[in-house]
Amino acid sequence: MPDAARRWFGLEGAHRVLWALFIISLVLPVSLFAAAAWHSRTHALDEAHKAIERATLVLQGHAQKVFESYELVMDRVEDRVASMPPGDLRNSLELHHLLKSIVAQRKQIGSIWVVDQDGVLQSASGHFPLPQVSIADRPYMMAFQAGRRELMVGEPLRGRVNGNDLFTVARPLVGADGRLTGAILVAAYPAYFQDLYRRSAPDMDHAASLVRADGAFLVRDAHTSTQAARAGERFMQAARSSPAGVYTGVSSNDGIERIIAYQKLDRYPIYVRFALGTDAVLAGWREQLIRYGLITLVIMAGLALMTGLALARYRREQAAMSQLAQETHLREEVEERLRRAQKMEALGQLTGGIAHDFNNLLAVVMGNLDLLRRAKDDERRSRLIGNALGAVEQARTLTSKLLVFARKQPLHAETINLNEVVGQAEDMIVQSLRGDIRLELELAEQLWPVRIDPSQLQVALINMAANARDAMPKGGTFRVTTENTVLRDGEALEGVALSVSDTGVGMPREVLARVFEPFFTTKEVGKGTGLGLAQVYGLVEHSGGSVDIRSEVGRGTTITLYLPKATADELEPAVQDSVPAPQNSRALTILVVEDNVQVAEMAETVLTERRHRVASAHDAGSALAMLEANSRFDVVLSDLVMPGEMDGVDLARIIRERWPWTAVVLATGYSEAVAEADTEGFAVLRKPYVPDDLEAAIQQAAARAPEMANVVPLRTPAPLGAAQG
Repeated sequence: MPDAARRWFGLEGAHRVLWALFIISLVLPVSLFAAAAWHSRTHALDEAHKAIERATLVLQGHAQKVFESYELVMDRVEDRVASMPPGDLRNSLELHHLLKSIVAQRKQIGSIWVVDQDGVLQSASGHFPLPQVSIADRPYMMAFQAGRRELMVGEPLRGRVNGNDLFTVARPLVGADGRLTGAILVAAYPAYFQDLYRRSAPDMDHAASLVRADGAFLVRDAHTSTQAARAGERFMQAARSSPAGVYTGVSSNDGIERIIAYQKLDRYPIYVRFALGTDAVLAGWREQLIRYGLITLVIMAGLALMTGLALARYRREQAAMSQLAQETHLREEVEERLRRAQKMEALGQLTGGIAHDFNNLLAVVMGNLDLLRRAKDDERRSRLIGNALGAVEQARTLTSKLLVFARKQPLHAETINLNEVVGQAEDMIVQSLRGDIRLELELAEQLWPVRIDPSQLQVALINMAANARDAMPKGGTFRVTTENTVLRDGEALEGVALSVSDTGVGMPREVLARVFEPFFTTKEVGKGTGLGLAQVYGLVEHSGGSVDIRSEVGRGTTITLYLPKATADELEPAVQDSVPAPQNSRALTILVVEDNVQVAEMAETVLTERRHRVASAHDAGSALAMLEANSRFDVVLSDLVMPGEMDGVDLARIIRERWPWTAVVLATGYSEAVAEADTEGFAVLRKPYVPDDLEAAIQQAAARAPEMANVVPLRTPAPLGAAQG
């Protein structure tokens, strides 16, 4: 290709790249914003469903107890009526006082009546002497007279004596010959339930109701009448298909769409319903969406402006280069120099600008996805969000030089000098404070060594610095001191004290007593998780030390970590008992045991690419079945934490007992069983791992298999099929 043509295509290619970057700067933020918006909306609705179901269960439990109390009252009244001669029932002062005392003791009961077989009032809790009243026309009374003998719940109505709104729970009275002798009526006032429903969720725009199985409302919210009101067909369909559930429907009363949960009472044809308006549920999501939308627009504008300026500059330089070539008539040496200069400058500008703005974009995306990951999500959303965070983490490592401690990791204790760890963390402590807070270090010389996880100790220092920063809104001093100390708890204990103190607002006694409780915080919502000092306490306790905290309102806070002096054995360097990876890797037959489909697929792909023969199982039981069928596996690569009765350590013990020639590698991201696996001599591969680490672990384990075949297990594994502890 001629040089002129090659240069032309090169210039056109750069032009296309700039246009592609411009389009990406618009499409990428919008796509990420749309994905985050969809996931956050789904999360908001899921959380609302859970809240509605919890509230419905509470109201169902309350209604169940109320209706059971009605039956207990009826039992008591029936026993008393059965002992009275028939002629003494009407206007019995003794029976009236009994009914009156029962009502006085129970807010859920408005009144109690006893009627004869004709529906004529014989005794009442609220009247003596009795008025002439008959309920023979009530549907439940006519049903009793027609032969029905079960408990019945009447529709809401206006009382004939006192004019109150009520619904009736009625039970027939039957003689020894099976004939109807009367009925006991318990009048329940909807106002009793309405008051509870108002107080059940005071911070939410909710609606609660009590519905009969045929759709008649017994109780609705305080502003809606139950007279002649019936539940819609959507509820009736749901109730016929299941005694409990959640659905979304539009009310025919006010036209509002609501998320509705319902629960049927045991043994009674009654349902409890609880509902939240969909608009109210999504109100917070919309506010969050607006904020994220504004951030996305800013990012889009910045990226678009940056690439637009690059395009404009590209065109200007192209025009200048063409004019220069025409004026001087020189189409080769000048052009080459300008082209190189232009390329380097453009690359520099694009690299710096895109890195800056892309970091801002990653910060927004990562923040949103991280919030979603820490929410209480179902397994599917957790998997999708985990994949997205993995991709973001890979991009972040290209532009960041700082490691953020974002996940709980197993502790790796080392024998250290506290002064060195504090010195290494000094920059991070300063960043955790503010410019108006002075950091002072008072580190004692000749400090005794201690044994603790140094990275987690740095996290603890940062957590305590962040708390001190918030306690000094007007600035102050944050001091870190170390010194050797001797404690006495029955005997002298040598150790090192690490103290941090601030000159902040301090804490009252009731707050000081709870500062180490997980999730306890006095900060505003969104300003703290309540896990900072809990992490400090857990780290020190795990390391064999103790924590002391002292604070006074207006005079600051001091936290002291007491760590025991390292023993002589702990000062000895650890003996490395590892087998180097073989120089020549060999093809192996490998069984991968992993319940996570994506992780299993990744491991299988990596191992297959390296010429290994790979089979897979999703749990320990399936793996043992495959080993029974084909015991000639060289290596079993198993996840350490798995669902079911056996975990990875249990599986490894059985393999060592039955197939000692088969090596085992246990892979895990975090598990408390790691120490147990190490103690028993099983190889442990930390997640996440790269293919080279996986290959090295597999080859090392295979090389040690003959040696490990002679190891005596610490305990005998249970027979195949038995429950595993």
